[in-house]
Amino acid sequence: MYLKTLKLIALIIMLSVADAGAQSVTSSPYSRYGLGDLISSGTGHNIAMGGTSAAESTPLFINTVNPACNTNLQLQRFVFDVGFDVRYANIKSASESQKTSQATFKYLAGAFAAKPWWYFSFCLKPYSTMGYEATDTIHKTDSDNNIYAFSESYSGTGGLSKVSISTAFKFLKMFSVGFTGSVLFGNLERTQYLTGVRGGYVINNRSYPFTSQLYTTNKHIIHGLQSDIGFRFEKSFKSKKDTLRDALRISVGAYIGNKASLKARNELYMRSDYDYYTYSDYYNGSSYVTTSEVLVNDTTSKADVEIPRGFGIGASVEVAEKFTFNADYHTQKWGSFRLPADETTSKMRDSKRMAFGMQFAEAKFSSKYYRTIIYRFGMYKNETYLSLNGHGIDEKGMTFGLGFPIRSLILNVGLDMGKRGTTKDGLLEEKYYLLHFNATLHDVWFVKRKFQ
Repeated sequence: MYLKTLKLIALIIMLSVADAGAQSVTSSPYSRYGLGDLISSGTGHNIAMGGTSAAESTPLFINTVNPACNTNLQLQRFVFDVGFDVRYANIKSASESQKTSQATFKYLAGAFAAKPWWYFSFCLKPYSTMGYEATDTIHKTDSDNNIYAFSESYSGTGGLSKVSISTAFKFLKMFSVGFTGSVLFGNLERTQYLTGVRGGYVINNRSYPFTSQLYTTNKHIIHGLQSDIGFRFEKSFKSKKDTLRDALRISVGAYIGNKASLKARNELYMRSDYDYYTYSDYYNGSSYVTTSEVLVNDTTSKADVEIPRGFGIGASVEVAEKFTFNADYHTQKWGSFRLPADETTSKMRDSKRMAFGMQFAEAKFSSKYYRTIIYRFGMYKNETYLSLNGHGIDEKGMTFGLGFPIRSLILNVGLDMGKRGTTKDGLLEEKYYLLHFNATLHDVWFVKRKFQ
């Protein structure tokens, strides 16, 4: 009874931490566009293998990408997985650079086998995140050759979260099919300040300029449903030397992310402020006169939004239950995606991702601990959904990882080193280092104990 209470308390703490960190944070200027930065799918061991997850199926870990890959989970075992990220980035333009760092919640997932042929899983994770701040100064000249300075300030916050429940079925020992239902919800808020300073009156050799400000905030409140379907084929070949071990296991998997039908309520607010000084103000000892005018205050606009269909396919080969090799390809039709009253979505294109990963685990059960450590490596190339100033905002990187088994717990550490963007044509280049930490717990459930 005492042990069950401790497990329940641990689960409540995990859920509380997940809920507190559900709003992820980023500092990338590229998160200004579309839905923000899309959060990579997959659990910790997938991330360390280049993000490959379309076909790999293992009793040790949960697959949160292709639901059909959870059909090798063990009976009477409940698997929990919680992950966190720490991201360091160096963002630079052609002339300047800036360093940033954030620590964020990644996901909380759980899965179990209800029957030898029937499986369930759930996952809570951020789907996208937005967080940026930028300033710029523009100089314009009028017909009288007067130069006016305009200062622009941009910022954005928010993101979407995703809660998913999946079920999968295995039949004929080789085929698996899985279904996922998800709820997407959250908000995206963009703010812009435009400040202009023009020459005003000159009285007693003192200048009294005319200042104008335009404040705009555009907020999208989004919620809706999405469904996915996954397929998987697996074929194993027994070892002639060791009948307890598979000599070779080949898996092919594919998944389709159906269109997500979302409801978006758009809140648009625009206000213009003016500061100016007149002759009478000066002689009367008055200060600047400030006036404000609300140009737009619309909180009722609604629209239907569709996240486009996505498709992924992959293969996984496991040799002697020691070496695993994965390869994935994923694409999604973002070029047709639009948000109401949001010009940033016109910069979007179809996305493509290719990835490769490998894993080495010498011995699952050994008296020598170093032989049980799991080693991982991967690489990827991602054509993101952004195209700016004639350049596709692509990213590529390499991943490394280690898994440390501790009884029924596996602690995983992963490192993702990558680069995104370019410094050409006024764009920015990001070099980032993402440290990922996750813990996978295997607990025995659904067993009636004789003694409590």
